[in-house]
Amino acid sequence: MKKLAVVAVISCFAGYLGAQTNPSAQTETKTTTTTVNLNGTLLDQGCYTTHTREKETKAGESSSTTTETSKVVTECPVTTTTTSFGILTPEGKFVRFDDAGNMRTVELVKSNKEWSNYIVEHKPVKVRVVGTPNGDVVVVKEIK
Repeated sequence: MKKLAVVAVISCFAGYLGAQTNPSAQTETKTTTTTVNLNGTLLDQGCYTTHTREKETKAGESSSTTTETSKVVTECPVTTTTTSFGILTPEGKFVRFDDAGNMRTVELVKSNKEWSNYIVEHKPVKVRVVGTPNGDVVVVKEIK
């Protein structure tokens, strides 16, 4: 049994050494990432929707047209069974979390007693998210 373990360790070590590249042949690529701080209300991403409705009316033959635009936003508070999250900023922008951020938030919802009390009382959960934007999703680094 010990011989098998030794052979396995040596094989892994040899594979690791073989995968190494010559440092002088490597090229260095610098990437710039922007970290953002978002403050807002934690929402259930699964049921957050925005609907815009336009209504156009004409007043007879005089060609007077009135356009009425209304925007309906459905916000769903977080529950103990929520698995996908987003944050609604005070400016009205909704940003979804990445999968890792969703898992991190699920763990926080279960372990944070203050958040649990807000959820039970159907109060909004105010959070601060530190992350990197990636399209319409934020890659969550930290959530408080």
